[in-house]
Amino acid sequence: MKIDGINIMDSYSIDSTFKIEQQLNKAEEFEKVLEKAKEEKNDEALKNACKEFESYFIHQLFKEMRKTIQSGGLIQKSRAEEIFQDMLDEEYSKNATKGQGIGLSDMLYKQLSQYTKTENTTN
Repeated sequence: MKIDGINIMDSYSIDSTFKIEQQLNKAEEFEKVLEKAKEEKNDEALKNACKEFESYFIHQLFKEMRKTIQSGGLIQKSRAEEIFQDMLDEEYSKNATKGQGIGLSDMLYKQLSQYTKTENTTN
């Protein structure tokens, strides 16, 4: 009697579905923070949301850049190592935005704060 292990393709589809849900949740969180900042006219919350978005954007850049690196060597990467690498990249992206970052958060803040100010004056 032969017992097969877990189907690897099923685990990848579950993993990709989880990643999609996670990205949608991040987008919804960003939207909620923007709406709350607009309602309360809270510039600090808007700045923080823009910084978080810039961090998320940099993290996605790191992910895409890692995909271009060919895997090689004697030992194949384990799933745990991939998770650790993703978490490390996320921390790198957070640290990258602590200073001036790449300037995306500043541009977003200028654009969004201008939009909320004009919307508030027309009401």
